[in-house]
Amino acid sequence: MLVFKWTLVAFGIAAIVLFVLSKILAFMNPPRPERPKPPLLGRVERALRWTVIIPFALAVVLLVLALTGSP
Repeated sequence: MLVFKWTLVAFGIAAIVLFVLSKILAFMNPPRPERPKPPLLGRVERALRWTVIIPFALAVVLLVLALTGSP
C-alpha cells in the first residue's frame, strides 16, 4: 500500500505542476479569436486531464473494493 500512496502523491504533484504551467502559458499567450491555441498549451492541458483522471479512477476502484470487502 505504501507504493500506491506515493504513486498518488506523485500524480498529485504532477497535476499541480501541470495546472500551474497551463495557467502560465495561457497568461503569456492569451487566446485571440483569429488565432488557435498554441500547441504546447494543448499538450499541457491534455497531460493535466490524464494526470487527474487516472488517480481518480484508481481511487474509485479502491473505494468500491473497500465497500464490497468483508468487515
